[in-house]
Amino acid sequence: MKSLSADNLEKLTLFWGSLPPEIRKRVLGAAARAAEHDAGQAGLSSLLTLLEQKAQPDPAELKKKRLFAPLVSLTGDPENDPPSRAYFSPTFLNALWSWLDTSMEGGVAGSLPEPDAPAEDWAAIRAETGARICACLDAAEGDRKLESRLVSLWGAGGAETARQAATLLVHHSVLDQAMAGIPEEITDFDPDMCTQMRDAYETVIDTHPEAGVWLLIILMTRLKKTAQIFRAIAKIGRREDDQLISKTDLASVGDAVLKDAEFYATRFRRAPQNLAEAEDAIAGLASFVTVTVGMTREFGIRKDGRWGKTLFALRAQTSGDLEKLFSNTPKVLEAALPVPRKGADRTMQPVEPADEAIIARAEAQLRFLGAAGDWASQAAIGSVQKKAEDGAICALEDCFGHIINILQHSEGETQLLASAGLDVIARLQEALGQDESASLTRRRNAAALAA
Repeated sequence: MKSLSADNLEKLTLFWGSLPPEIRKRVLGAAARAAEHDAGQAGLSSLLTLLEQKAQPDPAELKKKRLFAPLVSLTGDPENDPPSRAYFSPTFLNALWSWLDTSMEGGVAGSLPEPDAPAEDWAAIRAETGARICACLDAAEGDRKLESRLVSLWGAGGAETARQAATLLVHHSVLDQAMAGIPEEITDFDPDMCTQMRDAYETVIDTHPEAGVWLLIILMTRLKKTAQIFRAIAKIGRREDDQLISKTDLASVGDAVLKDAEFYATRFRRAPQNLAEAEDAIAGLASFVTVTVGMTREFGIRKDGRWGKTLFALRAQTSGDLEKLFSNTPKVLEAALPVPRKGADRTMQPVEPADEAIIARAEAQLRFLGAAGDWASQAAIGSVQKKAEDGAICALEDCFGHIINILQHSEGETQLLASAGLDVIARLQEALGQDESASLTRRRNAAALAA
């Protein structure tokens, strides 16, 4: 059997590891039996045995996963996940694990229980680990050398992140018990559940005041509608406006929602250059509107309050960004449209389609424009969006009319060039959400070519 390159072996290992264990077991058994009767099959059996060995999880990795289990719902990619779901990044947790490995005698993995050890054992080791992290951070406050070392290990702001992780590790058992009975995903945070969370919060802060806010932040990760967290804030604070609550510890929860809104706003601040970016921008706009409108519906956000000032400034900035984007779309579309020109004989002649990058950019911005209608009206710029969308529809229809006329009265290269122009029109119509128009364009294109 030919030897495999390291790259191919890695790909095979990933594929093999993705198979269910019972399937792998059956295939391994069949390969072993085949090798017993046919020496030529021994190579395959050996390869599968190697893949099975490589697919086995690393014990140290399993221990790390078990140790940091309380942080999972708050761990994400800061580039792609909202801040409320990315307090910790995988990169930071790896750095924290490395520090633990050097600070524990015999290494961190050797100091931890087995992955399948009882929950009580892991609860104790998490509390101990959290205390170890806090002790190090406290020592660093008076030790510049240690402080610099931690910055080099964890990055700027890493000390604060480490203290947050330590708090969650120390209080995991309390938080876990408080969240008992609360669904992993909450589609509607109803009054009964809200009362349950208020009672749980008050129980937690009576004995572990520093853990109370984290209870609400964990709750946020379970809410399908993030802004419904304000129902809990109103219940706990016994107010339905932000006059006093935004000056208390509960303020950090509202701040977390606003940070999410700011994150979503960045997703559509820049004009999309392709359909993938357009889909990301649409999702960002939908999330931004859902969160910010949800805040005002769920809670009494005062314009002169702490949250109100931030929220309304953010919405004003976003409206300006969207208006600029929508207003620029006609220029982008114009650059991509294959508008016929007069030839030397003064008859209209088709033109070569624009470069693919130009068409893709127009396609992306039309996709965003067409999908943004409902959200734009809630962002107070519905008229700007509607004007740009209507203008795009008219421009596409006019261009279609000119090209189809040429196509029906031409042949050869001229006809093929006109047909290519209609293909572009159909793409742009489809991107704008004009599916029926795009379908009609394609049918008439095909019919004219066949005539």
